[in-house]
Amino acid sequence: MLDPDSVNAFSAHSARTLYPQDTELVAQGESCDRVGVIASGLIKLQTLTESGEEHLLQVLRSGQLVSVARNAPSRFSWQTATASEICWMPQKAWESFLTERPQHFQSYMKTTLYQLEQMQLFLINMRGRNTLQRVALWLVEELLNGAEIEAALHVQLSRRDLASLLDMTVETLCRSLRQLQDGGAIRLPKPDRVEIADFTKLRQMAGCSESGAGDIHALPPRGRGQSRGADGWRNAEADNDARRPASRGKPPRRSK
Repeated sequence: MLDPDSVNAFSAHSARTLYPQDTELVAQGESCDRVGVIASGLIKLQTLTESGEEHLLQVLRSGQLVSVARNAPSRFSWQTATASEICWMPQKAWESFLTERPQHFQSYMKTTLYQLEQMQLFLINMRGRNTLQRVALWLVEELLNGAEIEAALHVQLSRRDLASLLDMTVETLCRSLRQLQDGGAIRLPKPDRVEIADFTKLRQMAGCSESGAGDIHALPPRGRGQSRGADGWRNAEADNDARRPASRGKPPRRSK
């Protein structure tokens, strides 16, 4: 983690902006003259094909970067998946910030590489799994990587976005959720809430191995009370080191 002087230096050169859901931050094919750090909310990285199809590739969270190479068009569209707050810094000020101290640049590189790795590991996880397994695995990942590991999950993504992320139709997503409920793994009291009835069964329906071997987590876990705000990008290395395999049985709770 950077020292307090570095935190103050970043804060002095950035400005926070609050955006409603489904706001386009950077359009595909356009350049961006600033760098953003996600303070809150979810940002979706997606691409639009020549045929007009949208594909959601990745969901970024608090502490991660909204960044496009300088003077280069973005290959993706960056949009808010939920109401979000972004800390923006002009490109020139960002470059000066990175050169002020080696720790700044090192943390930036680790975070950038981590975001790329996050997308790659997500694709590996989903490859070879059917639609039901993909939905179940996504639920397992979300449970294991929350700030608090509980027996219920608030689904912030819209059904449309989640279906796109998992490469299926909304109808198939809804059918898979019902199958998980009928199979005794989850309960669906509300459209945006999933309660875990049997975590072991959910892992089995996700196609996870008993030992947890080969279960690759696309998101870093966060400790109790740990903030992932505007300066959270600096903690990417610590988050990487804290990864753990999926647990068996009920969702584990952290000791107090």
